[in-house]
Amino acid sequence: MRVILLAGAMFLLVAPPLSWGNIGPPSSGGQIVAEPIGIQDVEIAHETLSIDLRPLANCEQVEVKVVYNLINHGAEKTLDLLFVSGAAGVNNFHVWLDDQSISSHPAADAAIPASWRTPKETPSLQDDQKLSYLAYGSQPPVPHAFSVVIPSGQQVLTVQYQAEAATHRYGNPTVYRQFAYVLAPARSWSAFGGLDVTIHLPRDWRAACTPALSRIDDTLTGTFTVIPADAITLTLQAPEGWAYRVVSKVSIWLFIITIVVAMVLCWRVGLASGRRLISPIDGIRNSRTRAWPLSLAAAIMSGIAVFGTGVLAINAPDAMLPAGQVNHYGYGQVFAFIGVLMGSMLLVPIGFVISQVTASSFKQER
Repeated sequence: MRVILLAGAMFLLVAPPLSWGNIGPPSSGGQIVAEPIGIQDVEIAHETLSIDLRPLANCEQVEVKVVYNLINHGAEKTLDLLFVSGAAGVNNFHVWLDDQSISSHPAADAAIPASWRTPKETPSLQDDQKLSYLAYGSQPPVPHAFSVVIPSGQQVLTVQYQAEAATHRYGNPTVYRQFAYVLAPARSWSAFGGLDVTIHLPRDWRAACTPALSRIDDTLTGTFTVIPADAITLTLQAPEGWAYRVVSKVSIWLFIITIVVAMVLCWRVGLASGRRLISPIDGIRNSRTRAWPLSLAAAIMSGIAVFGTGVLAINAPDAMLPAGQVNHYGYGQVFAFIGVLMGSMLLVPIGFVISQVTASSFKQER
């Protein structure tokens, strides 16, 4: 709002790459060419998903951990699996079967079936209109492939990694952060016994989630007996805080008051200059005294003061926002700065004229 008041604002959408993930089988050789038909005799008895979004407060990567309780009802099986995690921004990808570490590698050539693709939208924080997701600047996702030997009976398969959240520049004054986790590949297993979801949010951040989860303080939780959707989608935003609101209002009013005071100053200097044009002894005009030097000095000082408070109104509120969450996309601040600069420059001749006219009027009245 403050940028609009100063010069107007422009808003565009940008969304860098984001991670999403779950496990399913490739058709052959790590290449998915069709919908998976299921992993015979091996079921997911239960899935526990934990997404820690708290690192976003420090502009760090999201931490994801998913635990699959598997039951193999048949003989020992060697499975070639893909974890669809999104290529860009995925680091420290690790897989374990019980306590045994499983090697994995990016599978850049793997074709992703339609049901595994990233969602096109995430929920809105303000209304029913959803936010476009990975619409601009996205990169093709690269799943991770690995082979695992599943003995007969019960085992625990664990996947843990770090991933980047997307940034959506529609948010104001702080950007929107988006994250999604694809659940659809879990349908490729022979059975699915339920899902527990826990999502940790940065302190006091606004959040919207689909499917709906319960929020207590800064934690979202949900329990599902079946796969609730193809993906869990999230939109978050850092709060602007009371300091931002106070500084925004104070800086705008300071800017407006400075303009008024500057005009009054030029008028007062004009009065003082007018008095100097009259000799205090005999009322005869002092030809050595000129009004314009003081008028010019007052006008220049006024322009500088207005420019300074204008720049303060543009930049000071942002200093009150969480680091790394400020929305500077577009040309709003540039237009605001240009508007303040031009207005300050225009104020110099206006102030000079006010001062000179006032001085001349005072002289004529005497």
